[in-house]
Amino acid sequence: MGSPLIVRSDLEAAELRRLARRERDGRVAARLIALANVLDGMTREAAARAAGMDRQTLRDWVIRFNAESVDGLRDQPRSGRPARMPEGQQATLKAIVLHGPDPERDGVSTWRIVDLCRIVEERFGVTYREGGIRSLIKSLGLSWQKTRPRHPKADKAAQERFKKGLARALSEVARRHPDAEVQLWCQDEARVGQKGRGVRAWFERGIRPEGVLDHRYASAWPYAAIRPGTDDAFALVMPEVSAAAMQAFLNGFAATLPEQVDAALLVDGAGWHIAADLAVPVNISLIFLPPYSPNLNPVERVWLYLRERFLSLRLFAGLDAIIEGCCDAWNRLIAEPGRIASLTNYPYLQKVRTL
Repeated sequence: MGSPLIVRSDLEAAELRRLARRERDGRVAARLIALANVLDGMTREAAARAAGMDRQTLRDWVIRFNAESVDGLRDQPRSGRPARMPEGQQATLKAIVLHGPDPERDGVSTWRIVDLCRIVEERFGVTYREGGIRSLIKSLGLSWQKTRPRHPKADKAAQERFKKGLARALSEVARRHPDAEVQLWCQDEARVGQKGRGVRAWFERGIRPEGVLDHRYASAWPYAAIRPGTDDAFALVMPEVSAAAMQAFLNGFAATLPEQVDAALLVDGAGWHIAADLAVPVNISLIFLPPYSPNLNPVERVWLYLRERFLSLRLFAGLDAIIEGCCDAWNRLIAEPGRIASLTNYPYLQKVRTL
């Protein structure tokens, strides 16, 4: 049995475990847990073994922790072989990767690692193997991701003008409702149907997993309004998209708002949002997003989460089953504290949520 280690006690074991749970570096997290075990009375040998180290290594980390607190548990930068490409060339390579290829000029739709090996050799005169380029790309903060669809008619300049003018639009709503608290809400609807979709899944390397996908076409439409950056949300599942369905949704949403609250509701320009016979309740003011701008609507991330987590690889017997599945998915979502707030906390909306 090893003798107890003397560890600084300004941070309690529970706090060290909390820091370990939030720590991204697994090695630092293991060292924090080892120190927490020591503070809880575990022997040096047992604490070291549980953390995957020997007693002497644990002793060295205790010394550094006592001297520098948590910062002492981090590995010091090591001087290694100088980079084969200087920072300027690395920055240029990153710009090339982020810009992507021109399918007409370059003949490919996306860069592969082998393409980047060729580009680096041709442009900078440096030869890399594929593993080296992959490591370099990761060191530049890049990762292999699936592209997000963007409509060819999307106007980025219009989207930026909308962001900058949103506070002014909310002020106008507040001017028209001087006795109300104006809250910013966002609305959207999504199709959920029998014709399913695939998702990513953990599986054996080199083997593509199978997933059941239906080929029937019955669909339901969840309508939702969320208050970005909060867990406040309202939803109804409809059998169709129409002005009548939108009217039912607006009426239901308006009834949930507290007295003296006016919801400034961001919506897109869908036909059922602008129908002439749509009667917008007095405590709701519509603000329209620029055309082809789903990236400005945080509800899109809510739909993605619901589909990825609850609504993919499902077999629905019919419309009633789809509606029940959508309701169940929504209830599961709102039962996760902080989830909607995290999904919808768009930076451009953070400063204008309430007037």
